[in-house]
Formats: sequence, C-alpha cells, structure tokens
Amino acid sequence: MNHEEIRTGNELIKEFMGSTIHIEQKDVKDIPLAFLAVEDLKFHLSWKWLMPVVVKIEEEMDGSVLIEGNYCRIKVDEDTVFENESDTKLEAVWRTLVEFLESRS
Repeated sequence: MNHEEIRTGNELIKEFMGSTIHIEQKDVKDIPLAFLAVEDLKFHLSWKWLMPVVVKIEEEMDGSVLIEGNYCRIKVDEDTVFENESDTKLEAVWRTLVEFLESRS
C-alpha cells in the first residue's frame, strides 16, 4: 500500500466511523477520531482500530464479513461482494473495508 492509498482509505474509514471508535476491551480506551489528523489514523496498522469497523459493518450495514487466512470477503447480498487477498490478514481486511466504503460514497 502506498502513502496516498493509506491516507485516502483511512479518511474514508474515519468518516464512516464518526467521532469515536468504541473499544470493548478492559484497560483499553476509546479512540477519539474527531481530534486526530489523517496521518495519525492507524486503521491499516492495528486490529484494535480495524475490528470496530468490521463490527459496525456487520451490525449496522447487514454485511457478512468473512476473514480467513490472508483473505477477506464482505457479502452484502447475492450480487454485491467485496473481496481481497493480500500479503497479510490485516491488509486484506483493510483493503476490503475500503472497497466496501468506496462503493457507498
């Protein structure tokens, strides 16, 4: 992933998530997105940042998210599927989420 791709994708995820990412883990604080610059976003680097996005898509967008090995698929309906296979599991999930969100904008 190049810098511009990361910047654009993370900005799209930030817009989708709103002002805060709620982390449901003991001793982990929520992430206040509203006060962070795009360069400070870590969606492409951290499961702590990325998994709340997956949960929101599953719960609010009725998307079915499958993560298996270095492959990720989001199935919205029979005709709408987003999928990626990458070098790492995190990258595959990030890329798939970004493609899904790009289709909605």
